Amino acid sequence: MTRLVRVVSMAVVLLSIGGISSDAAVIETEGVLTFFRVLAGSPAPASGQAEAILVVPGTVVMPGLSPEQDATNMLDLMKRLKDTYRLGDLAITNSLIVPMKPGVETTVPSFAGDASVRATLLGFNESVATYGVIIAHAGKILAEPKISVPRGERAIAASLDGEAAPYLFVVLEPLKAYPKSEVNPPDVMPKLIHRVQPVYPPEARKGGIDGVVILRARIGTDGVVHDLRAFRSEPMGLTEAAIEAVDQWRYEPAKDASGRPVDAVLTVTISFLLDRSKLDTDSKK
Repeated sequence: MTRLVRVVSMAVVLLSIGGISSDAAVIETEGVLTFFRVLAGSPAPASGQAEAILVVPGTVVMPGLSPEQDATNMLDLMKRLKDTYRLGDLAITNSLIVPMKPGVETTVPSFAGDASVRATLLGFNESVATYGVIIAHAGKILAEPKISVPRGERAIAASLDGEAAPYLFVVLEPLKAYPKSEVNPPDVMPKLIHRVQPVYPPEARKGGIDGVVILRARIGTDGVVHDLRAFRSEPMGLTEAAIEAVDQWRYEPAKDASGRPVDAVLTVTISFLLDRSKLDTDSKK
């Protein structure tokens, strides 16, 4: 029997601060910020229970989840996949967030056996993004589904991938377009002068859960963060860790044309990513 051993060696927290004139606004006009997760699973050991259900390579699953369910849906989604396909083990083997532009192919390392995943953004608007996905094993293409995904929701391309990871699921999530800031934005946006690094929650690290948290905040004329709320959430304390850190940030306030301090609204994107590049496969007979 082959067992996939996941070694999580490092947690990385990446920060992106967006305002009306940020790079995030450029991404929204030229492409889509896309979050990929690769899940690898194995059938449950034979014990008289029902056998695992085989998946046809290229099968596309559309969960149809709402933003209100976003705080817990990755854990729920993994449980649903395990139950549906009768898997004994299912783990996230890689997470990747990419600013994708139409026609540019992105390679998503699977860190699961000889599987490889490539994706291309075919088109998008404010509501939907369409991708071409190629799933291959040892260089042989197994599936080439074309997937249209409502922005802010998830779709899954499923396949098989030999002994190391018999079940492979590629989860795509085109993030929603950033909400519009002020109708009349300030002439000078707030400048961050004190940043507190978010702490990766031990429970999430131990459980192999990572993700992207997007926050919205009003920066007052005093440079203090006000009205902080989650625009996109993640489970297992990631959202709370992001809020706790950003709430302590301080800014030089925004200014109008006359140099007078004014309030401003910012979008802050925080990516909690685990280093899954070190994988080991133990074979047991």
